Amino acid sequence: MRREHEWSLVTAFTALGQARRGRRQARTTSVFFMLKNSEEKAMDDRMNASDRDMRFRSIEERLDRIEAKPQEEVLSLHPVWAIALSSVSIVLGYLALGYPEHYYQFLFSAILLFVLYHRGFLRPVRGYWRWPQIVLNYFLLCLFFKFLIGGGVAYPFDWLKLPVITKIPPPADPSWYSSFIPDYTVLWQGIPKLSVWSIDITKMQTIFLLATFAGALFRFEPFTSISAIALLIISLPVLLRYNWDLMVLFLVLGSISLYVQSRVRTSFGVQSWKI
Repeated sequence: MRREHEWSLVTAFTALGQARRGRRQARTTSVFFMLKNSEEKAMDDRMNASDRDMRFRSIEERLDRIEAKPQEEVLSLHPVWAIALSSVSIVLGYLALGYPEHYYQFLFSAILLFVLYHRGFLRPVRGYWRWPQIVLNYFLLCLFFKFLIGGGVAYPFDWLKLPVITKIPPPADPSWYSSFIPDYTVLWQGIPKLSVWSIDITKMQTIFLLATFAGALFRFEPFTSISAIALLIISLPVLLRYNWDLMVLFLVLGSISLYVQSRVRTSFGVQSWKI
């Protein structure tokens, strides 16, 4: 009986010791995981901090490169050069294209001219040369848009005609022959509503031009390419009517005029350019 009592006490103490060891191991395990998580968190914080430092250094290097970039070179030219180039190009454009006919050309020229001056692409000169140059630029852009959307109205079926036999009226002093045998002639007349059917090429060119600009603005290259090809196909019959000997000179001199105005120095006052 005594042995059984002693054995039960030993069993109880053994179970108590195992329970204490289990709790100690659980505390040790929890502490281990807490330390591990804290170390991982500290490592992540260090990596994030290093990443932020690298980004800051990259931004600072870019700013340093921008500040160290040399200033844009400008041309020190008299404004009369740009005015002369614009005037010559306008005369050549008028001889090659004619005068602008649709109000779209005047409207888009005014909008584009405002954008060019507002964004700083064209640098207005000071003094007496400013407004003459602006007016010449406006007419130059009108001719550019005449080149782009100057198709006008086309009649694709005006060649479709039918022969019609018409009696020629007798003369004032008819002879006996013309009195008994009338004269007839064959005339070609157009088919009603078909020969006079027209297409406004200017509106179609404008639609495809705006679609091309929209595709380029949103960087949707396939749409931009398709709309530009469609604009070229529609404009090709119109472009072949122009005088390309003068057209090339107009495009070259007009581009040079705009380039000179975009690079010309604007820090000269009225007295500096006074003649």
